[in-house]
Amino acid sequence: MNSKKRSRDDDVKRYESKYIRMVKAIFKVCKRQAVPLYSSRFSRKDFTLWQHIALLALMQRIRKSYREYVRDFLAVTERLLDVLGLSKLPHFTTIEKFLLRVPGTLLERVMGGFIGLTGIRKQVFGPDASGFSPHRASHYYVLRTKKDILSSMRSQVRRKERSER
Repeated sequence: MNSKKRSRDDDVKRYESKYIRMVKAIFKVCKRQAVPLYSSRFSRKDFTLWQHIALLALMQRIRKSYREYVRDFLAVTERLLDVLGLSKLPHFTTIEKFLLRVPGTLLERVMGGFIGLTGIRKQVFGPDASGFSPHRASHYYVLRTKKDILSSMRSQVRRKERSER
């Protein structure tokens, strides 16, 4: 009887979405790091800090804009909303405003705990904090930073060729 129960639990975990597993791991990290549910006792209490952090992490994982993330992804994932404990969908500006007001140290604590929990060995990050690789830079970003990605790649190849001679 006990072995049947264990195998059934394993099947449930196996079929669980990777996003649901990610949310559960983030909640576990928030609990371990003693992250409070609300930043103040005067908070509106619509969404908890844990939910905001999980929503932000999922948005970065899926690589969508705030608006696309809420409209296209969250609107169709009922199971994920149940795991998050959301009774209503947040407006896309809710996540953006949370990111502007949350202390960076809180996100660093949670991210460090998540990396420790999951055992991630490699981290990929963009130096411009967008999370995207420089090869996917938008035309506007290239113009704004006055960098031409292809020319910088070409110059790196030329330098490497010179050093090999």
